[in-house]
Amino acid sequence: MKKTKVIVLCMLAAIAYGVIHDEITARLCVEYFTIAHPPIFHTASPTVLGLCWGIAATIGIGVVLGAILAEVSQSEGQPAVPIRQIARSLLILLAMMALAAFLAGLLGYELSRHAIISIPITLAYRIPPASHDRFMAVWFAHGASYLAGLTGGAILILRIWRERGKPRVLALIPRTPLAIARSLVLAAVVAVVFYLRFARS
Repeated sequence: MKKTKVIVLCMLAAIAYGVIHDEITARLCVEYFTIAHPPIFHTASPTVLGLCWGIAATIGIGVVLGAILAEVSQSEGQPAVPIRQIARSLLILLAMMALAAFLAGLLGYELSRHAIISIPITLAYRIPPASHDRFMAVWFAHGASYLAGLTGGAILILRIWRERGKPRVLALIPRTPLAIARSLVLAAVVAVVFYLRFARS
C-alpha cells in the first residue's frame, strides 16, 4: 500500500507541475501547443491546452518515477522512507525545475531576440514573426523542465537507494496481485503516453 501511495504522490506532483507550467507557457506562446505539438486537442484556448497537455505530458513520467522511487524507498531491508520525507524531496525537486525553466526561458528569449538562435525553419513560416522570441523562450523552458526533472529524479532515486544500503529492488516477474496490477498500470500508462507523444505526431 505504501508503494502505491508513493506512485500516486509522484503522479499527482508531476501533473500539478505540468498543468501550472503549461498554463503559463500557453499564455506566453499558444503556437507552441497549437502548431509545434501533435493536433490531439482541437482547441486554441490556452487554458484548455495548458490543462490537457499539462496532464498528458507529465502523467507517464510521474508514474514511472513513482514506480521506481516506490521500489527504492519502500522495499524490504532497511526501514522504509516516510512518505512525508519523499513529499518534501519532491517539493524541492519541483522548485528546482521551476527555477531551471524560468532561467532557461529567459535565456532562450534573449538569444532569439538578439538573433543568436532562431526558430526551426519548419515552424518559422507557420508562426507569426512577433511570436518567435516567445516561442523560443517557451521551448527552452520546457526543455529545462524535462532535463531538471529527469536528472533530479534520478539523483533522488540514487540517493535513497544508497541511503537504504542499496537494496535489491528489481524483480523480473511480479509475484503478488498488487505488484502485477502496478506493472499492468505502468505498462498501460507508458503505452498511452508513447502513443500521444510520438505515434500521433
